[in-house]
Amino acid sequence: MAGREDILDDKQVLANQKAYTYHCICSQIILAATTPLSKFSRRSGAALDKAHIVPLLSTSSDNDGQFETNKQSPVSEFPQCAVVVGAVSDPKAIIIRREDGFEKRYLQRCGRCRLVVGYHLDSSQYDDSFCKGGDGVVYILPGGLMSTEEMSDGKDMARHITEITKCGEGLKQRV
Repeated sequence: MAGREDILDDKQVLANQKAYTYHCICSQIILAATTPLSKFSRRSGAALDKAHIVPLLSTSSDNDGQFETNKQSPVSEFPQCAVVVGAVSDPKAIIIRREDGFEKRYLQRCGRCRLVVGYHLDSSQYDDSFCKGGDGVVYILPGGLMSTEEMSDGKDMARHITEITKCGEGLKQRV
């Protein structure tokens, strides 16, 4: 367990960190991150959806409710991480057929309009060394969210709607 000074130092660094916030096209806030969404790694390959791989900030009962970050996060001044605030996870998984097998996904939907904005994988899809049961990562679909700046500038939503539609077509490849 970290010492009290370490916890206070982490909180101070986090308090000084700029927050990047992202919304669904209905304006519901969905994600707050320490790094712009464009800086997170993406899934790549012909069979993948190019979703942003976003490590989540989590609380653990082992550390008296203090925050900890996914240990696989790249470390800068403060590790890249995010908090999902306005999305709900579907209780039932969907199975996606891929060239190299199958993928079991739990869709993340906007809490207001129910639009799919991302997903997380079933814990059986992970090797324990990657993250604890898959709970430490969310995949944000391309075009699924807009930044607070885009929303306040009144950006044209056609680009977001087009990208979401393309990703939705990929989700129809269910088994």
